[in-house]
Amino acid sequence: MTVRVTDFALIIGHVWRCTACRAALLAEPASTWVGFKLSDEQRACIAAMDDDDFRTITHLANLTGLTTQEIDSAIDHPRARLRHLGSVKGNVRPGVTW
Repeated sequence: MTVRVTDFALIIGHVWRCTACRAALLAEPASTWVGFKLSDEQRACIAAMDDDDFRTITHLANLTGLTTQEIDSAIDHPRARLRHLGSVKGNVRPGVTW
């Protein structure tokens, strides 16, 4: 059974592992989070992030307000593992390889 994971956590979980999507998210957050339901606070949090914020899951949890368990669940969630950010069904972000 898959645990319910918020869109915010899915983004954070995906970019924990996928450095290409992390670079895209940090460079152009507004075009990368399209299709995800995020609050203004979550968008502001992402927009303020840099690569150093991904040094540990504990640091990332403190920064985002998510728990380490929520981030771990998101990292392992099928949607976070199988879908790149900014991609549309059948269309992959340029430069991102599977």
